[in-house]
Amino acid sequence: MPKTIKDKTTETEELKVTSKSQLQSILKDNKEDHYNFEERVDWKISTGSLLLDSYMGGGIGPSLVRVCGSPNEGKSPECLEIIRNLFLTVEKSKCLWVLSEGRLSQENKERCGLTFTTNPEEWENHTIFILETNTYELVIKTLREMVLNNPEEFVYCFCIDSLDGLMQRDDLHKDFDKNVQVAGAPALSKRLFQSISVGMFKYGHLCLCTSQITSEIKLDPYSKAPPRMGNFSGGNSLGHWSDFILEFQPSYNIDYILDNPSGRLNDGKTKPIGKWSKVLIQKSTIETSRKQLIKYPIKFGRKPSGIWLEYELVDIMLMFSLLKKISKQGGWMELSESIINKIKESSLDENLEIKEKFQGEDSVREWLEKYPKLTKFLLEDFKNTLIH
Repeated sequence: MPKTIKDKTTETEELKVTSKSQLQSILKDNKEDHYNFEERVDWKISTGSLLLDSYMGGGIGPSLVRVCGSPNEGKSPECLEIIRNLFLTVEKSKCLWVLSEGRLSQENKERCGLTFTTNPEEWENHTIFILETNTYELVIKTLREMVLNNPEEFVYCFCIDSLDGLMQRDDLHKDFDKNVQVAGAPALSKRLFQSISVGMFKYGHLCLCTSQITSEIKLDPYSKAPPRMGNFSGGNSLGHWSDFILEFQPSYNIDYILDNPSGRLNDGKTKPIGKWSKVLIQKSTIETSRKQLIKYPIKFGRKPSGIWLEYELVDIMLMFSLLKKISKQGGWMELSESIINKIKESSLDENLEIKEKFQGEDSVREWLEKYPKLTKFLLEDFKNTLIH
């Protein structure tokens, strides 16, 4: 029976190619080259500091974070703090720490309370595997394999400490007496993140990259002025791929927290019990936080986190008039009625002694340190207020 005009029109419509069907066909035929059919994995963890969290949109999610600054200013402890919070938040998570410079102090490892191993058989959930290499090819091969072939569906944190230590395999064997030019950190970092960035963020992984500072050369050898902060290694490509760039600033005498506030550092009587860690947010996904200098307190010897949350809480309560001075003499202070009511309504601990008045800021901090559940409760409450 011959086809009618209606039948022919229907057949023509079925054969018609649309932009939707065309794109769908391309994606199906090239599944290995894109991530559109993959479900995005998302989470958010704390940096450990309430103030830093508030300027980073509530914390850190799957991203590339560049951690740079002067030596011994807290880069490695902050990376370990982020990893610890990842383990506390994400049920199935591991860390691969690329030790390309061979420097991760035993003190930092012991203080953070995390488990480290160099044996793949012992790389269990919520542990850190130390990959002791500075061979670029091995690092990129390992990261690509972990990201693209992950049958156990772990969330990984890759910490590259640091990019400055990576070299190509051929460069490692070049003779120094020959006129050769080895590939530097900028070229290597660009190739590294070109190859893994999209898949890493899509599957919910985190990458922390530490960078060294390159001091500026003083042209006048007789100048008494201190050298200015130099550039950070890694090149422009690392700045491009980073979601956040945290630049740790150098510490000076004024930044140390003393056991006697009226004393002086190095006077033979006064001891430093902590210091203010200063972080300049050079780049952020949050527009309002760019170029912000954040200060958060560190308490020396504290485990597993050195961040002095009670000190931070007292400062925030003073900032928002939730803790007020009521006398010029004796330093007496009192909590606001709103904070007291929140604590009473929380039913945190039947043994909690609710105090309304304190003599000095130190006594407020000591009260908070006595009740960790109270500190955690107030942190969460303030976090919701500051961020939302």
